[in-house]
Amino acid sequence: MTELRSYLGGDWRPGVGDEIALVNPSHAGRIGHVRRAQGLALAVAHARDTGGPALRALTFAQRGRLLERMAAVIHAERDALLDLAGRSGGNTRGDAKFDVDGATAVLSVYAELAKGLGDRSHLIEDDAQPLYHGSKLRAQHVRLPRHGVAVHINAFNFPAWGMIGKAAVALLAGMPVVSKPATSTSALAHRIAELVLADGMLPRGAFSLLMGPAGDLLDHLEPQDVVAFTGSADTGRLIRSHARVLATGARINVEADSLNAAIIGPDVARGTELFDALVRDCTVEMTQKAGQKCTATRRMLVPSALMDDLQEVLVERLDELAARVGDPADRDHRMGPLASAAQLRDVRAGIQRLCECATIVRGDPQRRSFGGEGTEAGFFIEPVLLATTPQVALDATAPVHRTEVFGPVATLLPYDGLAATAGRVVGAGEGSLVSTVYSDDRAFVREVLHQAGPHLGRLVVVQEKTARASLPPGGVFAVANHGGPGRAGGGEEMGGLHGLELYTQRLAVQTGASQLARLLASD
Repeated sequence: MTELRSYLGGDWRPGVGDEIALVNPSHAGRIGHVRRAQGLALAVAHARDTGGPALRALTFAQRGRLLERMAAVIHAERDALLDLAGRSGGNTRGDAKFDVDGATAVLSVYAELAKGLGDRSHLIEDDAQPLYHGSKLRAQHVRLPRHGVAVHINAFNFPAWGMIGKAAVALLAGMPVVSKPATSTSALAHRIAELVLADGMLPRGAFSLLMGPAGDLLDHLEPQDVVAFTGSADTGRLIRSHARVLATGARINVEADSLNAAIIGPDVARGTELFDALVRDCTVEMTQKAGQKCTATRRMLVPSALMDDLQEVLVERLDELAARVGDPADRDHRMGPLASAAQLRDVRAGIQRLCECATIVRGDPQRRSFGGEGTEAGFFIEPVLLATTPQVALDATAPVHRTEVFGPVATLLPYDGLAATAGRVVGAGEGSLVSTVYSDDRAFVREVLHQAGPHLGRLVVVQEKTARASLPPGGVFAVANHGGPGRAGGGEEMGGLHGLELYTQRLAVQTGASQLARLLASD
C-alpha cells in the first residue's frame, strides 16, 4: 500500500514507525497510509533560511506570477483531483468543486492583487505624516515580510482550499510555508503538493509538506515565525499556550469552532422569494460537505409566527436529500459521508448533547442504510434538524449555544422577532465566523448589525430584491475577512490585502520627507 511521504528540507522523505491508514469514508476501504515524520528541526530551518530569502528577493509582481502558475497547474489536473476528493474525503462532485475550485480561486485573486502592488517588496500603509506642526520630519507606516516561516496546521474538511488558501497569502507576503494537513483527508493535499512541487515553479524551501502527526513541529518556532491553525477551539488553546509559543512570542492565528446563525426577520413570510432563499441557504449549509464546514449554519433564529411554516418546508427538503445520501462515486447521490469514523462518533455524541435542550424533528442519527455498495461500513449520517423553545433560545448556558456539531445538523430557535433579542441569542454563541440576516426591514437589519455584529467576523444580508442572486453564507471569498471573535478563534484571514498583515511586520519609518520618499520608492 502506498505511503504518502512528507516533503521536508527540499526532498520527499519517508516516515518512521507505525502506518496510519487513510481510508475511503464511503466504505472504509484503505487507500494509502502515512507515518510519522522526523527531522522537523532541520526542515523548519531549511524553509526559514533557504525559502525565506529566496521569496523576499522577489517583488510582489513576481510572487504573483508564481501564484498564477500554481493555479494553472492545479486547474490542469482538476478532474483527477475531484475524483480523489470523492475517494479520500467522501465528497460529492459538487462538494469537491467547492474545495478544489476554491483553492484556485484564492490563488487567482491574490495573483491579481499582486499586479496592483507591482515591483516592490514592501507595502505602504498610509501617507507620510509630519511629526508635529511645521516639522520637516515625517513618519510613515510600511509592512515588511517577517523573516520566519509560516506554519499552517489545516483542518480535514477542506484539504485543497485550506492548504492553498493559506499558502497563497503567505507566499505573496514573502514567507515560506510548512503545511500540515489533517491526516484523515490528506491524500488530496498531498497530490496538490506533488503537482506544485513537480513543476519547479517555487524557489527551493518556499513550500514544505508535513504528512501525519505534527510531532514536535511547534518546538522549533522562532520569534519571526507565524502559526495559522484551523480546527477545534481546544487544540487552538493548546497551540496558544505551547511553551515555545509563549517563549518566542511567535504570531498565532486561530480559526476554531463557530455556532453560526441565520437570523430571520419578522417580515419574512412563506411564499416570498426571501423565504425561498432562506430555505435554500439553510438546506445547502446543512448538507454541503455533509455539514462539515466551519461556516455552516448551526442555529436558525425563527420568529415564533413563522416557526411551523419553516419547519414544514425544511423537513420536506431534507427528506428529499436524505433519500439521496450515499457513496459519492454515484453522482445521483447528493450528500456523502462524514470524513472519518471519529467524526461520526463525535457528531452522534453532539446530537445527544443537543437533545438535552431540543427535540429532533427530522432525521435518525442511528440510520445505517445508505446508497451504494458497502456503505454499511462507511461513516454516513443523514441530515438531522432539531427544534427548541423560546426559553432555551435565551438561555446562554444551553447546549445549543455551547456545542458545535460538525455535521449535517442544525437547530430551529423560536424568538420574538426583535433585533435586540436576535443579537442576544447570537451573542450566546460567544463568537462566530458568519451569520446571515433575512429581512427587508431596514431598521431591523440596522439594529442586528449593531447588536450581533460585534460577535461576528462576517454578516451576510439577504433581501427580497436580491434573494435570487444571493449566495449561501458558507462560501468564503478571498476579498472578505474570514475569522471571528471569541469561540471562533479571534483570528483573521484573507480579506484581500488585509490577509498579508498576518505575515508582515508593521514598521514606522521616521526621517526627512525627501529621504523617506527615496527609501520607500519601488525596489
